Amino acid sequence: MSRIGKDGEGRTLTERLGGTTDQQLLAEFTGADAENLSYDFFKNMTSLSVLTLGGILTLSEGLFAERIEFWQMMVAAGLIAGGGVVALQCQADIVQMARGKKVSAAWLRFGHRLAPGLLGCGIGAFLALIGGALT
Repeated sequence: MSRIGKDGEGRTLTERLGGTTDQQLLAEFTGADAENLSYDFFKNMTSLSVLTLGGILTLSEGLFAERIEFWQMMVAAGLIAGGGVVALQCQADIVQMARGKKVSAAWLRFGHRLAPGLLGCGIGAFLALIGGALT
């Protein structure tokens, strides 16, 4: 076994600092409730979308106001906002599921991929607009 990251007694840095071991951390995540993890994921995606939307709109109004056309900015902002709306809808569906109502699991799986995809496309579109504006 490799001694990288271990002290003279064979303890890892995590163990020396009094934290959990990798096995304990894995066991904790393995036993985690998928519903809670999904809710937290969508909650964070919603927040990230709102923050990103505010950031790109601020930059487009200030630094790049004359260089980026309005419709181009709306495409990038629409993609980011779409990711936030999908994440918010999935979050609401998880709450409904926790209350005992029937929710489409296929939609939640699709939303789990769609929300970050839309956010990534929107950020990529904005970066492409900035790249074009800088040249």
